[in-house]
Amino acid sequence: MKLHIFGASGSGVTTLGKALSGVLGIPYFDSDDYFWLASDPPFTQRRPALLRNAALERELSQHTRWILGGSLVGWGHKWLKAFDLAIFLWLPPAVRPRRLQQRNIHFMETNSSRSQLVLSSTKRS
Repeated sequence: MKLHIFGASGSGVTTLGKALSGVLGIPYFDSDDYFWLASDPPFTQRRPALLRNAALERELSQHTRWILGGSLVGWGHKWLKAFDLAIFLWLPPAVRPRRLQQRNIHFMETNSSRSQLVLSSTKRS
């Protein structure tokens, strides 16, 4: 099985993907890990498209079954045929802001040095 789970930020894509990965015993991959370069603060430097696609394709080709979570918008048409099943997660727009806030709080608590940087840069804005 080759499964793609996608939805708006805060809809539960990563949570569901990791849970299914554990239950089914197949690897979970997150498109953000390929889209973004490692940086501090995170999610500020994009990986070039050719390198991103090649890295994801290389990883997925090592497995016959996998779950990929996240958006592939703008990644090219070849990805449309890469899956056996695609799941779109939707939830009411009023629920997402609370989930995103909880996720950001958790991120800041687990990355205290980064949270100081985020908080100090936010104060300047």
